[in-house]
Amino acid sequence: MRRSRVRVGAVVIALTVVLAACSSAQGETGPAAGPADFAGLVDVGGRNLYLECHGSGSPTVVLQSGFPNAADIWSVGVERPPSVMQGVAAFARVCAYDRPGSTRISTPEGLPADQPTPGRSDQAPMPRTAADVVAELHALLAAAGVPGPYVVVGHSLGGLFSQLYAQTYPADVAGVVLVDPTPPAVRDLLPPALWESFAQSVERPESPVPGYTLEAYDLTASTDQVRDAPAPPRVPATILVAGAVDPVPPGDPSAEAIAAIERVRPEAYARLAQSIPGSQLVTVPDTTHYIQILRPDVVIGAVRSAAGR
Repeated sequence: MRRSRVRVGAVVIALTVVLAACSSAQGETGPAAGPADFAGLVDVGGRNLYLECHGSGSPTVVLQSGFPNAADIWSVGVERPPSVMQGVAAFARVCAYDRPGSTRISTPEGLPADQPTPGRSDQAPMPRTAADVVAELHALLAAAGVPGPYVVVGHSLGGLFSQLYAQTYPADVAGVVLVDPTPPAVRDLLPPALWESFAQSVERPESPVPGYTLEAYDLTASTDQVRDAPAPPRVPATILVAGAVDPVPPGDPSAEAIAAIERVRPEAYARLAQSIPGSQLVTVPDTTHYIQILRPDVVIGAVRSAAGR
């Protein structure tokens, strides 16, 4: 969860730079419209959640964005078109949604926006936990009639959510792809004070959109939920890890926590791979945290492999 997990302002800056560098290479803004496509609001227990689905085929691929990104992160600013959303839609049904409190970073044309804008889902009380997100996603897929089984794909903090989804609903999951995810073992490997600093930045983030309540999470409770849940199912599983790290902006007050996380990252990912039966750990060269933007082809390949196996 490296850049996004420590300071929201930093992720906006880093992501804007990545998207601006990639936007000139983007050919299309997203999957071509078709009779099977859907994009709109779904009522889930009195709240409306934005969902979009494209393509056809089974298993269904469910994309879970990282903190604080909305669904559009899977469709914009790629160096190697097509985007993950468009590429996966070519061989499978693929869905993504806006979590309450998430933010979009693209214009309606699919280009980098000057400023983040609110997600399209109704707001929810904050902070939440990973279990809240898992229950919400399960209800959304049921309400929208999205058929399983699912290949769950999660980026950054969304990787923690996807991991817990597989542990909670193992019979519904046909594969797992984690994209530079947040490994629960970071909590054990960091000094307690730095873990607390890290956790507080996600539990009480500063919103980049005035008047908009940004999503927030209790990371300590969320990692407890992952630890207490049953082991993940033995299905095709790939963990994609960035080959490089994002630079820390000068004067960033979270610099010490960021540096500590980078030091423990290899061991944390090794423990994550050991905790997921049969998983493979793959380092993606020439990428930083947003692998799905810098190397969508690698993510698409991992998803294709999981769906095919």
